Amino acid sequence: MMKQRLSWTLTSFFLFTVSVLAQPASQPPKAPDDMVLVPAGEFTMGTNQGEAIGPTHPRYYNDARPEHKVTLPAFYIDKTEVTNTQYKAYCEATNYPTPPHWKNGEYNNGEGDFPVTRISWHEATAYAIWLGKRLPTEAEWEKAARGEDKRIFPWGNNWDDKRVIWHRNRPFKVGTKANGASPYGALDMAGNVYEWTASWYDAYPNAPHKFAEFGTQMKVIRGGGFDGGDFIARTDFRSVAYPSARSDMIGFRCVQDVK
Repeated sequence: MMKQRLSWTLTSFFLFTVSVLAQPASQPPKAPDDMVLVPAGEFTMGTNQGEAIGPTHPRYYNDARPEHKVTLPAFYIDKTEVTNTQYKAYCEATNYPTPPHWKNGEYNNGEGDFPVTRISWHEATAYAIWLGKRLPTEAEWEKAARGEDKRIFPWGNNWDDKRVIWHRNRPFKVGTKANGASPYGALDMAGNVYEWTASWYDAYPNAPHKFAEFGTQMKVIRGGGFDGGDFIARTDFRSVAYPSARSDMIGFRCVQDVK
């Protein structure tokens, strides 16, 4: 009887072990609609590029130095910038005033899928909270744009003006440059409009240069705009704006924690 019980126990253990080992690896969580997943892990932020590229851009390469490793938990990020249609829904639901340049509370005909602009940092934050989201930190934004291979542009290391909305006098419909997607599938992370982040403009660890604006005066905006040069479309390029600023060159997208 003892031998029979032992045989049953060993058989059950064997079958349980085989069953566990046969289970498929856990799948990453599915991103909510219109968002993409950025997995947890380490990436390289910033650049070790040389000094400023000219007297008109004294900060570039200086405020983004040096390269440093950052480890982030997984998060979701909007696939595209927030659109006029999406922001109007927020205004209607909360009775919040529409952007000041809209005529009679309406965006221009045919521009529902254009990124909403002239939204202050405070307003962008309020919109994100309304959806149960938040603005991305600067590090989250950069990882979503460049991935873990230190790419210079969302699509790779070589400039390609066919992958980005630029050299225009205004923004354009979001998501039209599918071939300019980031490693995780986020679109328009170069060109179209700059995007608010949650982060104050401050020095990176061991920064070789310090600027008077570092601290809690201005917020970092990322992604470049619709009328700039190729250098502002770089994934490591930093620009800034006061939180109260309203500009037709600044929009935003949101992130959400993975629970």
